[in-house]
Amino acid sequence: MTQEAVPPQDHPGATHGKQRLLSQDTGLILVLVALAVGFSIYSPYFLTTANLSNVLLSVSVIGCMAAVSTLLIVSRGLDLSLGSMVALCGMLTALTVEQWHWPWPVGVAVGLVTGALCGALNGVLIAGLRINPIIVTVGSLAVFRGLAYLIKDGQSLLVESSALLALGSARFLGLTVSVWIFAVIFAVVWFFSAHFKTGRSIYALGASPKAAWISGLPVLQLRFGLFVASGVSAGLAGVLLIGQSGTAIPGSGMGYELMVITAVLLGGTSLHGGEGSVLRTLLGVLIIGVLNNGMVLTSVPSFYQIIANGALLLAAVVIDQLRNGAHRGPIES
Repeated sequence: MTQEAVPPQDHPGATHGKQRLLSQDTGLILVLVALAVGFSIYSPYFLTTANLSNVLLSVSVIGCMAAVSTLLIVSRGLDLSLGSMVALCGMLTALTVEQWHWPWPVGVAVGLVTGALCGALNGVLIAGLRINPIIVTVGSLAVFRGLAYLIKDGQSLLVESSALLALGSARFLGLTVSVWIFAVIFAVVWFFSAHFKTGRSIYALGASPKAAWISGLPVLQLRFGLFVASGVSAGLAGVLLIGQSGTAIPGSGMGYELMVITAVLLGGTSLHGGEGSVLRTLLGVLIIGVLNNGMVLTSVPSFYQIIANGALLLAAVVIDQLRNGAHRGPIES
């Protein structure tokens, strides 16, 4: 089939011109700049090189997942099990290297393959059996978290491998390795979505699954592949997280899925499918990083930080609904 897919810059069947896209970019940049200026006024440490590097480090884990989740949400998918996969993959990576004494590349491979298998399970249930992705991933969220706790009876694993620690926190050209990995993931996902036919087909799938099916696009394979890719991104995030913290904790990653969704929606990706930009998701990730870092530097109590992150997610959802027309209703196909 030679169906010409829709470029990721435009929502098929709608009149989203370049002016609207430019206004979204400008709005996100203004929000990011306003947050940076505001926090720099209240804290002299905010605009230091060391702190800005810390901001990038703090978002590198969720950023790896947010890039892939952009395409997943564009296709009308959703993965709420990401945080649990991060914990499970991190625990198995640490177990492989620290207790079974396999070389660190084997441990990393175990983490990535575990993520792929978790994503494949979600994909089979969602694409194969056509079960609602929210129901599936809420269930798998609990399953994966439980498995993470079972590995060491709820205990943590200390990470002493210099290679794993280097992946998380070693520096190269002034930035940590995990930040460079985060940047490479975004670049690869953006290039795939913009220049590969399969990447462009994801937008056509999200715009109209029925039309995509009729036109001959491999709908089931695309959906399954996206959930597998989502799992792999969570596996990589789990590896980076244990490298940054030096410990694999079965309770780690809680709430990461909500931060990922918030970043993707802030970037203008629509829950209705068919519209989204990986590069705008990057701006959403940076906004979350700046907000959380600034609240810490200005001594905002932790419970207010939780409220702020929740409010940010709600705001992103409301903006998405208003932008796409609340009149269409929540059950539109």
